[in-house]
Amino acid sequence: MIARSFVVWSAIVGLALAAPAAGATVRSPAAVACLGDGRLVTANAAAGSVSLVDPERGFLAEIPVGPRPTAVAAGAGGLIAVSVREAGELVLLGVDGDRLVERARVAVGFEPWDVALSPDGTRAFLPLSAAGELAIVDLARGEVAARVAVGRLPRHVAVSPDGRTVAVACSEGAAIVLVDAASATVAHAAPFKGFNLGALAFAPDGATVYFAWTYDGGSHPSPGNIRRGWVTGSRLGKLTLAAEGEPVLAGLTLDVSGKAVGDVLGVAVAPDGSEVFVSAGGTHELLRFATADLPWTQISGLEVMDPRLAADAARFSRCDVGGRPLGLAVDARRQRVWIANALTDEVQAVALGRAADGPAVVAALPVAPAGTLDGQAALVRRGEAIFHDARRSLDQWYSCHTCHFEGGASTVTFDTRNDGSVGTYKTVLPLWGVAATGPWTWHGWQTDLAQSLEKSLVESMQGPQPTADDVAALGAYLESLAPPPSPFREPDGAAGMAAARGRELFASARAGCTSCHAGPYLTSAETYDVGLGKSADRYPTYSPPSLRAVYRKTRLLHHGKARSLADVLTRYHGPEKVSGEAPLSADEVADLVAYLETL
Repeated sequence: MIARSFVVWSAIVGLALAAPAAGATVRSPAAVACLGDGRLVTANAAAGSVSLVDPERGFLAEIPVGPRPTAVAAGAGGLIAVSVREAGELVLLGVDGDRLVERARVAVGFEPWDVALSPDGTRAFLPLSAAGELAIVDLARGEVAARVAVGRLPRHVAVSPDGRTVAVACSEGAAIVLVDAASATVAHAAPFKGFNLGALAFAPDGATVYFAWTYDGGSHPSPGNIRRGWVTGSRLGKLTLAAEGEPVLAGLTLDVSGKAVGDVLGVAVAPDGSEVFVSAGGTHELLRFATADLPWTQISGLEVMDPRLAADAARFSRCDVGGRPLGLAVDARRQRVWIANALTDEVQAVALGRAADGPAVVAALPVAPAGTLDGQAALVRRGEAIFHDARRSLDQWYSCHTCHFEGGASTVTFDTRNDGSVGTYKTVLPLWGVAATGPWTWHGWQTDLAQSLEKSLVESMQGPQPTADDVAALGAYLESLAPPPSPFREPDGAAGMAAARGRELFASARAGCTSCHAGPYLTSAETYDVGLGKSADRYPTYSPPSLRAVYRKTRLLHHGKARSLADVLTRYHGPEKVSGEAPLSADEVADLVAYLETL
């Protein structure tokens, strides 16, 4: 693993910009935070910027921060902390009048997905998804003070009101991990069944942490299985902390029979703890729950929501906000929940305490000056909306994004019925560069990308027949997706000596890798029999998957039994099975893994 714990500590004064880069018009805010003076800041993932918005005056300023900022937190004294995922940096901002200014940068590396600040404003906590660590940053010294191993794919984080406990949501293996902030050690790990874990939020008393996630039902997508919640489902979790003994997990099913909830992510708790809000990007809505009398069950929960809760507007209501609502922030000053809406490029406000008639959008503020997308950009944006739209599936249970998280893979296997068989569960193939990596599916039997997309919408998602324009838009969006840069490289793109040796080994006849994995995406237009098939497979050969960003995959090969790159090379797909050469030595495995991680 390449060390990237160095510090870049600067006193740069950033200018307020009308746009982050020439020609950029799409912002895609992924997160929002409330400043002490009532103004708002958003992390704009697509534009690489942060916006400053006033609830009364609207958009004020924007500043570039780096590629793919996905979280923002606000602290005392106007401190703004931003996690810039693809730069591997924590960026600290301040406000000067109606401008945003850059104060400092701290390099943390390995994909900082989220950020939370300690109540006293002295530390920042960032889950590093590619490293499986929680980075604890000392803000006064401007450096990483500790790194805590928490599990695979940590993506979201929250800090208790007293600052003693840090909760981390790990998507691989599905677990909430509690870290003792003082000792920087793991105090407890609470595993459960699921994937795509969303945000966490502590109740005001610090005794409960709420979180959202997608349940893995494990069944093939027949209409009956989908409607029973046996394929996927949306859940709200609750981890109750105790003075003595282990924390207790509980779950609440969010899917209403006939009208499910798709792609839950954001979670926010009212200042008095009386309400919990959940954003559902796939079904374009904000869910509200009164916390006093909810029918919590065991963590897996019921298949569909208790009908009594679904019909009780005082305890549960849902508000259609359009677009793709993601991050949430509670504004105690104005009694509002602010929503970062990635597809409308707005922050939207919903009023707290509207139990009688449910939540309603009371404000929608653009995060950038008004602009018009050109024809191709508009087509891509429309395809993005289709990709994230769970209403394209039967009873709106899941979207393309549910399985292809952010265009990539998943931490669980699925039976998509795409290969014409039932019961053959496979890992999810990433979609980065999909237009250049045909033929498609694990068996490579599909040679027309448009037909492949149409088949997925109709058969895997059991949704309505798309129009030709829908398929063209979805294809345009997928063609726009690029694999994320590897966090295992230095900031200048350099790789280490081990990776250099691994690259030579990868290209050698000894390893035999390039006979199937070649070209810019390290794949092939041919299919092969590498001895990994089963008699139940409809097709005898397999299409080599692209190896770009393979470091992100937690289940490898078509069956997903390999749980690491080393596992692939030593158990399932080593040269003794592929090219007839002798097994790799431990040093060769380490070098080859180091190279693959840099792709």
